[in-house]
Amino acid sequence: MTFLAPLFLSLAVLAGVPLLVHLLRRRVTRTVEFPAVRFLQQSQREHDRERLVRNRLLLLLRLLAVLALVAAVARPVANIGGAGHPPVALAMVLDASMSTRAVVDGRSVFARLQEAARAVVAQLGPEDRAWVLTSSGAVITGDAPTLDAAIGALTPSHGRGDLDGALRRAQRLVVNGAPRTPVITVLSDGQANALPSSPATLDLAETALVVHIPALTLPSNHAVLDVTATPDRWAPSGRVTARLQREAPVAWRALLGERTLARGTASTSGDDVATRDVQIDAVAADTGWLAGRVELDPDDFPGDDARHFAVRVAPATPVRVDASAGPFVRAALETLVDEGRLRRDLTGGAEVVSVVDATQSVTGRAVRLAPTNALQLVAANRALERAGIPWRFGAPMRDSVTVQDRTNEAPAGRERIDAVPSPGGARVSINGATVTLRYRLTRTGATGDTGRVLLEAGGTPWVVAGRDYVLVGSPLVPEATSAPLQGGFVPWLRDVISARLGDDGLLLHGAPGDTIASDGLVDSVQLRSGTATPVSGVALVVPDEPGVHTLRRLGRTVGVLVVNAPASESDVQAWGDRVWRESWMTGARTFEPTPERLAATVFDRAGGRSIVWPLVLLALGVLVLEALVARGLFATSSDAPSPTVSRDAVSPQR
Repeated sequence: MTFLAPLFLSLAVLAGVPLLVHLLRRRVTRTVEFPAVRFLQQSQREHDRERLVRNRLLLLLRLLAVLALVAAVARPVANIGGAGHPPVALAMVLDASMSTRAVVDGRSVFARLQEAARAVVAQLGPEDRAWVLTSSGAVITGDAPTLDAAIGALTPSHGRGDLDGALRRAQRLVVNGAPRTPVITVLSDGQANALPSSPATLDLAETALVVHIPALTLPSNHAVLDVTATPDRWAPSGRVTARLQREAPVAWRALLGERTLARGTASTSGDDVATRDVQIDAVAADTGWLAGRVELDPDDFPGDDARHFAVRVAPATPVRVDASAGPFVRAALETLVDEGRLRRDLTGGAEVVSVVDATQSVTGRAVRLAPTNALQLVAANRALERAGIPWRFGAPMRDSVTVQDRTNEAPAGRERIDAVPSPGGARVSINGATVTLRYRLTRTGATGDTGRVLLEAGGTPWVVAGRDYVLVGSPLVPEATSAPLQGGFVPWLRDVISARLGDDGLLLHGAPGDTIASDGLVDSVQLRSGTATPVSGVALVVPDEPGVHTLRRLGRTVGVLVVNAPASESDVQAWGDRVWRESWMTGARTFEPTPERLAATVFDRAGGRSIVWPLVLLALGVLVLEALVARGLFATSSDAPSPTVSRDAVSPQR
């Protein structure tokens, strides 16, 4: 037993009042003139013993009543039957990941978790402080009715979320809720990928943790795990490859726009492999950005029955390469032209992208490379000034430094993709290349499009990009940098020409909640529903709505964002409480799989039940019993009060 207000136990000294009154009570006598004094004296001796017992009983009842009231004022708590609970700082972490959309025995897992959470909220008292945190990042606080309504309005997301981050935020909240007892309750389906593969150690210290993972029968699940479209740009044909997971024969269908490309049935006969790849060769009937999807017949795991993709249908970006760009750049561009990723400039139109030495005066969009000879710097800077580019070449630096992507930190709990993907969605970069000759790039005071730093070398800008230019601070030759020898050089060059300067635009892929670097190329995302979400800074947070969304900048379309749930969410075999029992967490943990017992378990972990009212009722009952005993209600007829006789006061008659 513990006391929430132990200082009030000092009032126990009041128990001495009945004892003092009992000891100081004076005997009241009266004079009776009666000849048969000996009979009265004999009667008094016969009843002294019974009256002594009754007086002591009254004393004990009065002491017990006072002590019970004092203990009640001190607010005792014990792990026995009682009413209410001590004040708690309670944080409920609710798993709202895509896997909780699974339906088991006619009800979704998330609905079961909601019901268990609302049962706990119903037991909150006015002195409690409580929060509800979801794996998708929501934090809700308020009284019991407010939290109950908020929990009922929640819906599961289409992504994995950040359950580990929510758990750590919950601990910070309950610790700051002192002097209330800190308690955390986690309600989850227990899927292992809800937590990092190697989570950082979490010390619960004095915080009580109750984990509720319902004991459920695993649903069978078929899913579309992955969809890719090749090549990056269709002109106008290409191939769609889908990876399907199935436990029984399942019908599938591939669509591009609203046109069905192919359909079939993925069977399980003849192999024991749970996945199967399906390839569809198709010809697009339209141009521009086209959204597609591969879908299966619905099952009890609805979150992964469809997966989206997008393709760009258009002729390849025209390119013109000048001899001054160097042999390695010319060879890389010839390879891209031969593969159909780029096409040679035949018309000289405004859509042509030029690749030239920075000393060359060209109009339109261009990739401008630093000159190989430092004596040409003046001519190069003049050409940059004429083109309206607010960057200049500085003095040459001959040292050995490493190329690094210019990135920013992602928000807490979010996954970040550090570089803008290529038109095909793969991350391309020459990060890690060495530079032995470079010219310091400095920004002038010119207004307008000041550009953005894409790559750094030695901590200074090395590649910068603006609306119609990309400027490289070194000649792309092995004597100046190892970049042309990097395996990612050719796709990086294609990305610079097609995505940044050409009309390919951006093809970004992400899961709900991810953070993707956009390098300032996107200022809003227009969802499929038509809602436009602004993008702040140089990164965008992937929306929760699956599908193909439009990327916008300055009022025009610059690419698309393909949003799908992580494939790991489809693994129902990962359900269970194993990961919550591992040693990454230190402290007391209680596992309660039964939803009906969850509330009692949570508040028992808070220190037991309050027994204030049982003690008050005990004191009242004792006082009633004391009054009845004092009035002689339980006394026998022979125990009736008799006069007290003083021998000195009796005068016998003669």
